[in-house]
Amino acid sequence: MPVSYCRQHERLMSRKHKGWIDFPLEKTEAIMVLYRFFNRAHIDTSEYLVIETACDKCEEIVLQKLQDELKKIDHP
Repeated sequence: MPVSYCRQHERLMSRKHKGWIDFPLEKTEAIMVLYRFFNRAHIDTSEYLVIETACDKCEEIVLQKLQDELKKIDHP
């Protein structure tokens, strides 16, 4: 199963912690190197595939902006 990572906030979705955790970009890049290495050797590497996604902090920011916009509409 691929790993979800947010480059903007340097956060990784951890199955072990059942949520987003802080995770430095340098470590994520090391995982990507392993993925490419194993992939070239024809070794199943699905657990090393890193997919960039929005994290919990991204969602909080978007939600706050939406709430601010809705307040403007309700109270011009």
